[in-house]
Amino acid sequence: MEPLSNNVKDVALIFEGGGLRNSYSSALVNVLLENGIYFDAVYGLSAGASNAINYLSRDAERSRLTFTEHADDLPFRKSQLFLLENNILASPSIQHYGPAESKAPFDFESFQANPAQLTFEGIDRNTGKTVYWTQRDFTTEEKLMERVQATLSYPIVMPPMRLVGDTDGAYYDGGPGEGGGIMLPRAQKDGFSKFFVVCTQHKGFRKRVGHRRLFEAFFWRRPQMREAVSTWAQRYNEQLDRLAELERAGAACVFYAHDQSAIRREVNMVKLKNNFEIGCRQARSEVGKWVDFLGL
Repeated sequence: MEPLSNNVKDVALIFEGGGLRNSYSSALVNVLLENGIYFDAVYGLSAGASNAINYLSRDAERSRLTFTEHADDLPFRKSQLFLLENNILASPSIQHYGPAESKAPFDFESFQANPAQLTFEGIDRNTGKTVYWTQRDFTTEEKLMERVQATLSYPIVMPPMRLVGDTDGAYYDGGPGEGGGIMLPRAQKDGFSKFFVVCTQHKGFRKRVGHRRLFEAFFWRRPQMREAVSTWAQRYNEQLDRLAELERAGAACVFYAHDQSAIRREVNMVKLKNNFEIGCRQARSEVGKWVDFLGL
């Protein structure tokens, strides 16, 4: 397959997580693709990683299906359903789901043909340190999907992901890592000064700061993880404040989910499909603003 080309070289595209709220932001993936807007640097964590790989493989149909018709195939949804059906904590036996997080085939050939740099974020349960995975870690579809699953592994709901060949680490969702769920710090360290950020909450949203007692109890023997989850909300809010500053300075374009109707653990399929359609309408209404910001 011939290499693909990208037309946005100096702006980092950053996908926030947020579970099934991504049924709204996955619509943005489709609108970017239908308008031929191709970023050369993409960052994603948690459910945002699924948006990232669908975008880079340029598969609009898979993007739509992942958080609507095929939502139950997502690893955190399988664990959620397991919990609901069995009323117990997620079993390690449900840790591996195969080579993809959706029944829709993944076009790994197109993904490999895209020269864009992709970065995922996770957190190591054993050390509480943020870890990153980049293109050199995605040499096969299996390795890519392992790391997608790692950054989708929400604490408590899912067991930590152990990667093949990595005997030391056990990895969770990157949300509690550096940036509190928004990969702005990593993109800045990579040298970017302009950012296109995809959020799954409305503008002005901030998390309630306080003790997350369930997480703190769960990680009672792991002080580094306890510290990470206890400061999660504060660090997330700080990144949103920083994004607002960058917006005012003309250095960031942020997609906020103005009419978000789904929750992280949404189970209503009709709501997920409607959420996608509403997201499409909002995204299409903002294309002109994006083009101006990106200089296209």
